[in-house]
Amino acid sequence: MKLYSKEALILGGIYGILETLLSFLGCETTTGILFLLFILGMFMLCFNKAPKFLSNFISNYPKTSYYLCAIGWIPYFMFIVFVMLIGGGYIIDYSDTMVEYSTNIMSYPYTTIYLAIASLIIAFVRKKQISK
Repeated sequence: MKLYSKEALILGGIYGILETLLSFLGCETTTGILFLLFILGMFMLCFNKAPKFLSNFISNYPKTSYYLCAIGWIPYFMFIVFVMLIGGGYIIDYSDTMVEYSTNIMSYPYTTIYLAIASLIIAFVRKKQISK
């Protein structure tokens, strides 16, 4: 079994950037379709099939791939935290207000921007330290 961690992070980075841009533009339908494509790509990686465009992207754009890997963890983190908060809201205290609060925090686009800025700064500093 081959581990496609770099491909998964790049897929997350591409999805994160496109989803954030589309959410600022107000394209909810396109964002939903993009999310379904993201899930499809993740299933392909789980079954040892890397999408062709990811392999081509990694080989053609190594610098961009490095920075997409740096922010690729954010969509996975947001999805896992969202599921945990929803589960906690329904299972632990079964309150709709907790679920509503969780939904508002995770769908807030500035959360992803703050996490992406921090990740890109860390990636830039590491890249400079490695190149010395």
